[in-house]
Amino acid sequence: MKNKETKWTQDKLDLLKVYLSEGRTIVKIAQLMNLTYGAVEKTITRYNLRIGIKETNETKTKQKKDLSKEIIQTLKDELSQIKPYEPAKQSKIDVKGDTLVIQLTDLHAGKIVKDQEGKVVYDENIFRQRMDKLCKQILKLLDNNIIKGVPITDVVILSTGDLANGEGIYATQAFEQELAPPRQTMLVVEVIQKLIVSLLDRKLPVRFAGIRGNHGRTGKDTDIASNWDLMIYMILDFWAKVVLKNSKLQIKYAETEQMKLDIRGHGYLIRHICPEQVDSPAGRVKINEWARRHDVEGIVYGHYHHAGIFDCDSIRVFRGGSTVGGDSLSENMAKHSEPLQLCWGVNEHRVSTFIYLVDLGEKI
Repeated sequence: MKNKETKWTQDKLDLLKVYLSEGRTIVKIAQLMNLTYGAVEKTITRYNLRIGIKETNETKTKQKKDLSKEIIQTLKDELSQIKPYEPAKQSKIDVKGDTLVIQLTDLHAGKIVKDQEGKVVYDENIFRQRMDKLCKQILKLLDNNIIKGVPITDVVILSTGDLANGEGIYATQAFEQELAPPRQTMLVVEVIQKLIVSLLDRKLPVRFAGIRGNHGRTGKDTDIASNWDLMIYMILDFWAKVVLKNSKLQIKYAETEQMKLDIRGHGYLIRHICPEQVDSPAGRVKINEWARRHDVEGIVYGHYHHAGIFDCDSIRVFRGGSTVGGDSLSENMAKHSEPLQLCWGVNEHRVSTFIYLVDLGEKI
């Protein structure tokens, strides 16, 4: 039986040196001297006798393992001295707070969509469910996430059209229509009213700005101003001025497909339609020309049903999603469209400070 410890006399050291000079391996030396590998290895290191050792694969493997352990321990020692990041303290900018911007676009209230098996994937009930999720998720973000980082001073709701599905825009629309336009209008009004009241209850001033979409029209051959989106805004304006009478609520809308407004000193242009491919040569020309003509830093639009955020030269571009999700438009464009809406923050120094894509899918 091998001894776990040994007293290294001068005779044993001399014998060890002889074995080493003969080129014997540590394993063989340990066997000849009836010692453990570790005892021989430790003595060789202690007396600096490693010169002349014949390195075997076993020896090299052990050395690599020992080196790995040493490297790992060294890294642990070094990393243990590194202090983690701490949250930045509120700056003067943070204390002044941000404006929360909520984009509402392409709700298509009243539309019914079926999949290839004939299953209904969008109708009035699903519209209500997704709009309830949208409002609740925004309030959850506001109450539990956003205001923990920066105070919110006010809210701007940007409506970029196609809130109502309209009628008679294309030949087969009658087969994709669940509700008549007046009912579509009141369905959207009800949801927006509830959202506005929830924000006002949090002592937040609210500005609502809306433009018409191409889908809210009363028909393809009628006046473009004869638009159900505009009727939604008119009802909201009447409700705000005559019924609610809250000085913290402002409703503004335009009969045009675009509107310029100021948010915390930044010019914003809201439109229903912009180039779908913002970074294409033609898209960049249009974005930059609109920015130049209207003197804006941000452009917000909808229409395409799939959300995106882009930087086009110095212009921040927001493309809103849709509550519908995948439908014939998405299929024709070969785009994967999830039910999404956007919200973001603005202050005097940044055209957008944070951005949330609010997912309205069934997994929420």
